[in-house]
Amino acid sequence: MTLGKKSSLKTKVKSTLQKISNANPSSTEEQLLKVTDLSNTRRRSLVLNDDYGEHTNDNPSDEDITKLVEDKYKVDSGSPDEKSKAINEITNEIDVANQETLLETFNKMNQANDTRLIKRKKSRKGSNHTKGTDVPDVPASNKDKSKKYRSRFGDIDFNTVTETIFDSPSLYDSDAFGVYVLFWLGTAFLMVNNLVHFYFESDKILFNSEIVLILRKDLWKIAATDLAMYLCMYFSYYLQYLHSKNVLTWDRSGWLIQSVYDFVFIFFWLYVASDWCMSYTWVGKVFLLLHNLVLVMKMHSYAFYNGYLWRILGELKFSESFLSRLEDGKVGLSDSYDVATTKKILLESISFCKFELEYQSSATSLSSEYDVGTLDFDKNLETLQEAKVIKFPQNISLFNFFEFTMYPTLVYTLNFPRTRRIRWKYVGQKVCGIFGIIFLMILVAQSHMLPIVIRARECRSLPLADKVRNYFLILLDMIPPFLMEYIFTFFLIWELILNAIAELSRLADRDFYGAWWSCTDWSEYARIWNRPVHKFLLRHVYHSTISALKVNKMQAILFTFIFSSLVHELVMFVIFGTLRGYLLLLQMSQLPLIMLSNTPFMRGKKTLGNVICWFGFISGPSMICTLYLMF
Repeated sequence: MTLGKKSSLKTKVKSTLQKISNANPSSTEEQLLKVTDLSNTRRRSLVLNDDYGEHTNDNPSDEDITKLVEDKYKVDSGSPDEKSKAINEITNEIDVANQETLLETFNKMNQANDTRLIKRKKSRKGSNHTKGTDVPDVPASNKDKSKKYRSRFGDIDFNTVTETIFDSPSLYDSDAFGVYVLFWLGTAFLMVNNLVHFYFESDKILFNSEIVLILRKDLWKIAATDLAMYLCMYFSYYLQYLHSKNVLTWDRSGWLIQSVYDFVFIFFWLYVASDWCMSYTWVGKVFLLLHNLVLVMKMHSYAFYNGYLWRILGELKFSESFLSRLEDGKVGLSDSYDVATTKKILLESISFCKFELEYQSSATSLSSEYDVGTLDFDKNLETLQEAKVIKFPQNISLFNFFEFTMYPTLVYTLNFPRTRRIRWKYVGQKVCGIFGIIFLMILVAQSHMLPIVIRARECRSLPLADKVRNYFLILLDMIPPFLMEYIFTFFLIWELILNAIAELSRLADRDFYGAWWSCTDWSEYARIWNRPVHKFLLRHVYHSTISALKVNKMQAILFTFIFSSLVHELVMFVIFGTLRGYLLLLQMSQLPLIMLSNTPFMRGKKTLGNVICWFGFISGPSMICTLYLMF
């Protein structure tokens, strides 16, 4: 190969690489620049664009340049030494092109090292922790157990709890078991009384009553709509599948596509169920809306959880590739950083990424802090994936997504706790309970609530003074049956339906609710009465608000509370067809009650706190219903 040909070849290759760089602005240095997010002092992922071939480097390797030289330009002449020299010259020119950006990158990475690690203090004798342990420069050894990392998604625990409170053997062994039996026995006598009166005093059978006719209307159409809505959620899987095939990238377009689809999904199916389209009954509308919200939360969690892991995987491959080239002497560095310092920064990145991928692949009920010493840092990524120590991105499969859609949870993870078998007798008990509770709810609604609702609707045309006077009478009449329906609804969904679905899907975690009836303040109630939704809000609203909007914890709590209130108000709009904001105001009124519960006056007054909560449980739902009916 002559000197002229080699110079011409260099010019062509550099020109081609420059065009690639202009079309794809993310360079090696820009990838490194994003290695660390210092927000909230939590080590997070490198926000990569994943545009560099096999997710390793935007700048081509020697093999890439050789292939470009030989295939694109059909150069097959010249001695191997000349060709190798030309390739090395081009590679070095590419690697040292952006030294200022690289210097800034390493400065940021170096400053981030402390935020990635939790240094443990030494506790008393006999403790497993060590005090004052010097953290070595490079956490490459499996034996370094003094080092801890914090997982970005270590905020949710998936416990291997196979029973809820009312299924727990501790309930049947406790002194309160008789109260539980008394409640259901008293309920049974009340329902028998209602059923007998309805049979002898009504000219129709319960199956043809107004409430049942509402439930039966368009039943099969609603079921078909629900099935279509469910199938549409598989869009989230195919979006991740396209990412796995390098068709698109999460940080460049994937997150935006998913976010837009979430909003379109909600409002499109709202429109389908509305009076402008299918004109379903209010029962059908609210059922489809609630299931709509469940599916959207599932899609969002699946997409953004895997999107985060794509970033982590991209960072790991990038750091390993850059480190390999650095060790081979194929990367030019600024004078401000020597090779040892650069290796330290890259090894920190590799260690954290392996920790995060291994942690997410194995964590269920683990704490968000995890011993680095238990992880396999010395093995490469492919080996860990083959051994199923790292389960990403192998989880991007149609069956895995189908399984997640069947689980009664709104938060996705790589490793759900599972039971060994399905207890069919248990499933049969729950199914019988489901139909039994629905029957009781229909009986209460038909015998007690429907007459009150009719009275309330008739009062809408009265003068304001008469309407207010009648409102309090109707509210008092509405409280007993609505409280009964409130308790039935809780037991139907959180104790029967979710447990039946969990048993059929073999999900071991049955942490669906806590002892909300013993709450002493509204913040505790918000955390434990609906655990699946609370976990979703905690991870994808509260923590995401802190991360994305850079707000403090109190502002994130307020944002989460307002977000939840707006969603509840949307449900009221679908049921009553009017936008009044009564539920929004009453739910926001919990904030001053939460502040009151944290004052010295309320400290230690557990009974008073529980009375305040129960006053809200009893009066709140009835008050909201009657306000929307009459005003």
